Amino acid sequence: MALPRLCAFALAFVFAVSLLQAAPPETQEVAFAVPGQGLITLGVFNKAGKLVRILHAMDDEEAFRIGLNGYITQWDGCDDAGQKVPAGRYFLRGYLIGDVAVEGEAFHFNDWVSSADSPVPRRIEDFAMLPGGDLVLTGRTAAGQGFCARYSNEKGFLWSREIESVGASSILLAVTSRVAVTHSTQGWLAFSLDDGSNMPLAGFPVDSRPTALAADNECVTFSEGDVIKTLTLDGVTSQAPAPARFENLAAAENAVAGSAAGAVWISTTGEPFAKIPVPANAASLSFGEGKTLWFSGASMDPDASPVVAQANFEGGILRALVPKPGDPRPVLVRASRTSDVFSVLEESPGLQRLRVLSRNPEGGWSIEWERSIQDAPAFGFVDGQASANAIVGPPPAPLRFRLDENPLTGKHDEVTLQAAFGPDGVQLTTADGLPLVTVSHSPDIQRVAIQRGPAPDSLRLLQGNGAVVEEYLVQGLRHITPLTAGEVVISK
Repeated sequence: MALPRLCAFALAFVFAVSLLQAAPPETQEVAFAVPGQGLITLGVFNKAGKLVRILHAMDDEEAFRIGLNGYITQWDGCDDAGQKVPAGRYFLRGYLIGDVAVEGEAFHFNDWVSSADSPVPRRIEDFAMLPGGDLVLTGRTAAGQGFCARYSNEKGFLWSREIESVGASSILLAVTSRVAVTHSTQGWLAFSLDDGSNMPLAGFPVDSRPTALAADNECVTFSEGDVIKTLTLDGVTSQAPAPARFENLAAAENAVAGSAAGAVWISTTGEPFAKIPVPANAASLSFGEGKTLWFSGASMDPDASPVVAQANFEGGILRALVPKPGDPRPVLVRASRTSDVFSVLEESPGLQRLRVLSRNPEGGWSIEWERSIQDAPAFGFVDGQASANAIVGPPPAPLRFRLDENPLTGKHDEVTLQAAFGPDGVQLTTADGLPLVTVSHSPDIQRVAIQRGPAPDSLRLLQGNGAVVEEYLVQGLRHITPLTAGEVVISK
């Protein structure tokens, strides 16, 4: 009988030691009353009123024990860094967060973004027009991640796929009747136009270094050095000599065009390339309706005015669109091969704009739709509205709100709120750092701004990640109740 008793004593001793290890000597329990339901934030403050430990950050009742007089929590005498605090008297206080509502209101300065689930392009690098009017885009996000996506003016992004691309290397794009083909530092990739699923590419040379891509029907054409190569999706390859190292390509049935150093060459029905006497320095190229070729570039006048123009195969200009002074400069043009419609990507410092235009009965051009991305490094509120360039100065003062009557004290307290952001997202916190309301979980926010909302207990918040600025409305802030959980004395 002595052996079982000895084992029981040993087990009890081990259990007691484990309790001491799990609960340091300074750990103390604190009970406090809660005048309602909601989330609880609770902090520990020293005698000077400085927050030394956040015990609970918007926790529900499952984070507490329920006692006769309310909730019970404990503090181990350590600060947020895990270090034991100096001896002294500490005070536990916080807030009960009741019916506070957070709603997404709008997206600003990036027209491509229409919902919280939408891809967020920071820059469009290339695009192609599909026969039904949709676009296939390649570009980069604010984090530098490459992507390929299909976009509908009516429905937004239909699909989007990530593409790895190192550094500043571009993502080349060519679109056949079935797939979008890209080339980047990740190599060749193909995506189904229907759903963006990966498609196999048989026979595409893995060691190729194309400088430009184009496609028509089932073939992809690319420029590599002084050679033009054409591949089918099944891997059948043909090639022909090129008169220059083409920087841009366009492909259509039985025709290929290329540009280099502003000059344009064209090859039809497999004939050698012939130079077209286009009266401009041409950059991007696109075949249009009939036997026409669209290009963007600069005129031959002394001012080198930017221009988008349509020419025949002999180089004669059929029509041109010259931007007004101060307008963004056209950098890429893509045209429909079945209608008098074209799209142009334009840029100016701090702005990138893509427009789709069609010929109107008066002979001019009508804008079918457009999307833009505007830089907003100093966004904020100006006269109550979101502005990309708010006045740069000292940060706005935190906002103070009057709260509902506290059932425990019968007083109408106040709370002062500010916006804070970090890897876990954006929160509204007290002036001393207690988190009270989660606005978003976006981990890459670079700047926030707040102002009072339409109701006395509401505010508007802007958050931006370098590609888009989101606006939120936070309402019901009066439903926050101060809590006092007593004090704890820490001995030496």
